[in-house]
Amino acid sequence: MIFELIVQHYDTSTIRDFHQHEHAHIVYLHKGCHIAYASDQSLLCMPGSLLYISPNTMHRVEILENTQTSLLSLPKLDHMPSKAMCTLETSPLLTQLFSIWQNGGPSQSLNNEYKAVLLDQLISCKVATNPMLADGKIDRRLIPIIEAFSDKPNIKMSISTFATSSGASVRTLNRLFQSHFNASFKDIRNTVIMERAEQLLKSGMIATDVAFELEYSSLSAFSTAFKEYQKGKSPA
Repeated sequence: MIFELIVQHYDTSTIRDFHQHEHAHIVYLHKGCHIAYASDQSLLCMPGSLLYISPNTMHRVEILENTQTSLLSLPKLDHMPSKAMCTLETSPLLTQLFSIWQNGGPSQSLNNEYKAVLLDQLISCKVATNPMLADGKIDRRLIPIIEAFSDKPNIKMSISTFATSSGASVRTLNRLFQSHFNASFKDIRNTVIMERAEQLLKSGMIATDVAFELEYSSLSAFSTAFKEYQKGKSPA
């Protein structure tokens, strides 16, 4: 199958109103944040997320500033991961392949071979078990927090830090997280951190450096939290 992979960078926030595509679209988030709206839910995509949009699915997207993505349009897929919009699980190889395109792509002589491997990896992807779904359109007061999550998440982030910049009290922000995500600020923060940790590990970063990047007090504290998170993701 011949397909084009386009790496796009958004210096400013971009909103695209409801539309649909004839072919399946796949979006990989290198950095920043991509919010996709379909029906009565929002799908929040952070760095390392792989978004699948099925053909002819009406959706609206909001791409926050300083976001970089890889976009693929696939004319024909023998295996459709879902009939709707969803996020997909990624493998370390898939993460590394997208990183190659982020850094300019493979040499021209190997381009088709790399695309064949990429397509083979994409076809084998399964639907993610823990998508960051929100009910309805995300309240604008949560956007500064989501931007911070997507930029440099760390275990020391506190909701009180965002109260002034978002123009809402701590109580209001907590209520908004609960009403949109059916989870607290702390739960969402921890999910974002663990997903970032998984992305960094897949990219080849060692656990000690990941723990430092996410501002854990020690490697053992990070390892315990990561193991518990992975255990919760595993099917019963």
